[in-house]
Amino acid sequence: MFISNASAHKLFSHLKTGVTNLLLIAENSEIDIDVIIDYANEQGIKLAGGIFPMVINDSNHYDQGCIIKHIEGNEGAHILQGIGKGQLDFELPELKDEDKSCLVFLDGLMVNIPRFLERLYEQYWNKIDYIGAGCGSLSLKQTPCIFDNTGIYQDSALVLLTSKEMSLGVKHGWQKIAGPFVANKTDGNKILELNWRPAYDVYKEVVQSHTDVDIDNTDFFSVSKGFPFGIFKEGKEAIVRDPIAREEDGSLICVGNISQNVALNILQGDSKKLIESASEAARESISESSQDMLLVDCISRVLYLEDAFGDELDAVKSVTKESGKAINVEGVLSIGEISSSKEGYLELYNKTIVISSFN
Repeated sequence: MFISNASAHKLFSHLKTGVTNLLLIAENSEIDIDVIIDYANEQGIKLAGGIFPMVINDSNHYDQGCIIKHIEGNEGAHILQGIGKGQLDFELPELKDEDKSCLVFLDGLMVNIPRFLERLYEQYWNKIDYIGAGCGSLSLKQTPCIFDNTGIYQDSALVLLTSKEMSLGVKHGWQKIAGPFVANKTDGNKILELNWRPAYDVYKEVVQSHTDVDIDNTDFFSVSKGFPFGIFKEGKEAIVRDPIAREEDGSLICVGNISQNVALNILQGDSKKLIESASEAARESISESSQDMLLVDCISRVLYLEDAFGDELDAVKSVTKESGKAINVEGVLSIGEISSSKEGYLELYNKTIVISSFN
């Protein structure tokens, strides 16, 4: 359910008891989270959610408004605080027979996301499917962005189990132009060296040969949004990492950790292939009993595709029409995408579209 021009009081009538009310809020909305939390607690309503750069409804995206989803299940959401500060010794509820899927929302700008996902996967393994998203601001400044009945937090994650089964599609469409390079020196989400040289020097040489823009004298992200890294995966699409800033020491800061000595390619975007990848993800996700589609689409795809991003959402909608099913299409534009692969393993993605069709 999409509520445009939403305020806290406009949302009250759409909140229900007996379910977890998942609120996915666009960051420019005039919604006072504290007011919603107070009302929910007064009414005995379970609440969970996150703040995102934008939300998706049907074939459109908005920087204001709220998606509300009513998630069945008695456990409610679990907020895990301090993940970004290294607090990884957390407890989660045991899986019940009726638990089929897991929704994961987290502070997309915190560190330790891969370690958190490893811990989460160790808890539930591939007994369930996962989909999730990184919350936060388009400004890339870290702010509180995850909430439940107890408050709103940063450096935290939210886990929500549901009895709904889902089918997943995960694609990105970015193409290799150079590599592989060895990330021989890394520190969390920083790449310090590639092939034993300052990471920026190697990156600049490749990117400068594929663009007329002077990368040294241009806002870094305005260029890097078109040239992400790809973590090499044998026989599969690379896992994309988005470089968002460079440091004076020649290191590059990415959304998501980079393991030391991993093989990295440098990728480039082609609008047609990105849009085709959205269609492929949608087709993979739709099953015979699909009713509700949740899109987690990277905000940097919007920044790269610009006006053509509407074509990406139209491509997804076209696939739902081809299926002959009346599928509700909603979602978020995220800072990092989360999904389990076909082998079941839980991954953090960048510049990727993850689609879940719930049955």
